[in-house]
Amino acid sequence: MTDNPYCDQVRHVLPRLLSLFDTNTTKPSYGVGDRLHWAWKLTDFGNSTMQGAAHGLARLLAAGLLPEWLPEKGVLERIDAMFAGAEYLRRRNGSMEEAFPYESSFCVTALVAFDLLCAVELLGDRIDDQTRQRYLATVKPMIAFLCEADETHGIISNHLATGVAALFRWAKITNDAAAESRGKIVLERILSHQSEEGWYREYEGADPGYQSLCTYYLADVHEQRPDLGLLPSLQRSVEFLWHFAHPDGSFGGNYGSRNTRFYYPAGIASLAAAVPKAAALDSFMRESVANHTVVTLDTMDESALVPMFNAYCWAAALPEPEAEAVLPSLTGDKTTTHFKDAGLFIDSGPQHYTIISYHKGGVCYHYPRGGSPLINAGVVAESANGKRYSSQVYERATEFRESGGTITVTADLLPIKNQMPTPYKFIVLRLLNVTLMRVRFLSEFIKRFLVKYLITGSSGAAGRNVRTIKLGTDLTIVDALEDADRMEVVDVKQPFTAIHMACAGFWQRQDEER
Repeated sequence: MTDNPYCDQVRHVLPRLLSLFDTNTTKPSYGVGDRLHWAWKLTDFGNSTMQGAAHGLARLLAAGLLPEWLPEKGVLERIDAMFAGAEYLRRRNGSMEEAFPYESSFCVTALVAFDLLCAVELLGDRIDDQTRQRYLATVKPMIAFLCEADETHGIISNHLATGVAALFRWAKITNDAAAESRGKIVLERILSHQSEEGWYREYEGADPGYQSLCTYYLADVHEQRPDLGLLPSLQRSVEFLWHFAHPDGSFGGNYGSRNTRFYYPAGIASLAAAVPKAAALDSFMRESVANHTVVTLDTMDESALVPMFNAYCWAAALPEPEAEAVLPSLTGDKTTTHFKDAGLFIDSGPQHYTIISYHKGGVCYHYPRGGSPLINAGVVAESANGKRYSSQVYERATEFRESGGTITVTADLLPIKNQMPTPYKFIVLRLLNVTLMRVRFLSEFIKRFLVKYLITGSSGAAGRNVRTIKLGTDLTIVDALEDADRMEVVDVKQPFTAIHMACAGFWQRQDEER
């Protein structure tokens, strides 16, 4: 294991990251990090997420972790350019965008504002007061947008947490009472939807991957504002999350509401001194990162690279903890853990560790000691007209029974939501983008429709699947279709996903071992 796997990853991707940004000072896009926009000119808007890399660079500079080939003067120039790029990309209403023009994205506006404010604080006296005020002037309209706008197409806790972190950072720097008040309102929404089991809601349920990101932002809020009393909430989050670090080093998966298996380390690492279970999780995941047995920074695509880069930079600057607690997947104790609200059942024994999601039709991750993992993400069935259905689509009403070491899950077969873009669909979307979706309430209405259409909708069942799982080291799964006339089971490579989710499916080493 390397001494600092987070630092190793950061230094490995730095050349790739820096190449994303326009360095031509004669162009209006100077400092923009979306190459598809400024270089290839294949998109009619710029993805603003990349501007947040100023945060990671400033943190490396402050922690003395820059590689020898990257001088401080060059980093300061790069950060200055990123602020200029953010100024260029920011819309008149103060918002930023990621997916389409005039998106007015609450999440991405918050993300960029948060990262730029972190950069301002981390740079400290490396910048003069005039530069500092110029940087704050770039962020100010974003904060004004966050104080007025809202995200209504779903409860997406990591998005809301980004907003909270940005608002409290701004309030701390400027003593802005309105930002403070708004931050408390959004924070209360997150906490009101945190399950007693510890998980923060991501659309319909728990998703360990995105919860590690939510924990990252809330841990920053806690560090800046310990008076808000967030530690108990964060401790419950860690106590939930540490169940989903698997014996093979991976984390999360298709049993989560959003199918993610990435791990954002900074929030957990920052809590390690106060929360023993966070120390155990951080210590274990450092080795996973070093071995590429979890999704890592160097596997991220451009849209997801910068938030992960910033989280790795913070984690790289933190000391490795001394862990005394042992992860549930490594104890070998014979136990069962049932998160009823999340629809997750965990069975552990001396020779195995098993996670089952019955809200997702019995998605099963089984790890026998010394053997190959068994990952079964559900059933796919095809109708006579070629339409495909799956038991994996999230549905809280799924029937679950557990008796004598046998679990039975009865789940509807619901349409698979893997829609692909076409020129016609893009024409329709762009017409909406430049007309109706520039009106905020209409934009949110259309977003709600798209989320239901691509992610959360659970109508149109074409029968049911009864999945019987015999627990134990030699776990077995038997599926039987019910009321599924003229439906045939399709043999698909496991695992698969049944909904649209851009951040699912990033590579990890185990993908080559199946």
